[in-house]
Amino acid sequence: MNTRKLIYNVALKILIVIKLCVLLGCNLNKKDHILKEKDLIPEGIAFNTKTNSIYIGSIYRQKVIGITSKGEVRDMIGQESFGRLSPIGMEMDVNHNTLWINMAAAPIVNQSNVQNWETAIMAFDIVNQKIKKTYAIDKVEARSFFNDITVATNGDVYATETMNGKIYKIDKNTDELESYINLEKYTFPNGIVYYNPLNCLFVATNEGIIKIELQNDTISLLATDIDVKVIDGLAIYDNYFIGHQSSKVSKFYFNEDISEITKVEVLDSGEEFDSSTTGEIGNGYYHFIVNSQIKSGINQKDKTIKPIDSLEKVIIRSIKL
Repeated sequence: MNTRKLIYNVALKILIVIKLCVLLGCNLNKKDHILKEKDLIPEGIAFNTKTNSIYIGSIYRQKVIGITSKGEVRDMIGQESFGRLSPIGMEMDVNHNTLWINMAAAPIVNQSNVQNWETAIMAFDIVNQKIKKTYAIDKVEARSFFNDITVATNGDVYATETMNGKIYKIDKNTDELESYINLEKYTFPNGIVYYNPLNCLFVATNEGIIKIELQNDTISLLATDIDVKVIDGLAIYDNYFIGHQSSKVSKFYFNEDISEITKVEVLDSGEEFDSSTTGEIGNGYYHFIVNSQIKSGINQKDKTIKPIDSLEKVIIRSIKL
């Protein structure tokens, strides 16, 4: 077969595939990974840009699952690494091959049935598959909960401590966990993301999205008349934030100096959404949890997981930005 004919045949096959996708309603910019374990109750997600792998933290099963670039699903970090705790927010630091994982017990539901409040941060070596270090608060308050986590360009790590309205920091030089800033009038800090061009943090709170300038620790609330409250998970891409509000994922566009939210646009939503918690940007796509079932899958009265046949298979979606 000559080269020209070979190219023609390949092009023809590609055209046929595209036409079939159009006829069948395929979306080439959206891909779903369906996880067979229904009782995962996932909350955190991270993306490894080196390997094109997605990592998902399971609250109930107390483990981290990996989805490879080929779509293969396997356990990455087992329950034995978490003890009594469960993975919550996660962030991949590809420069140091470290997966940063917030961990917590109460008020969540896992197989350990822990009733008291516990929280910590784990640094996990993703290459050598071992725990590098675990960080805990020296003076633990009655109720503490590390929620989301982000890594600055210089290697410093920042985590939201939701119950007491604080941001904690792991300094790359001291390698110690310390209370960085008390948000005072801003409550329930959740999603957090570092933005290198302005060397600042953005944090989703009950009052809206706030900016923390790391050079002088200045805190300011982004102006807007758009509903940006109760956002779970927070990412930044181009000229907008990506945030989750349970039944939808939205783009929140901002102005040039990121002092105001100017417009909102739904990125994705649908009947399959059920407490969509968090997502992560990776290689031009947004990878996120569609249906964590973190509320619908739990008996809120006695804090137990519902029967397996009443739960749905978990959807991890990748959508092109």
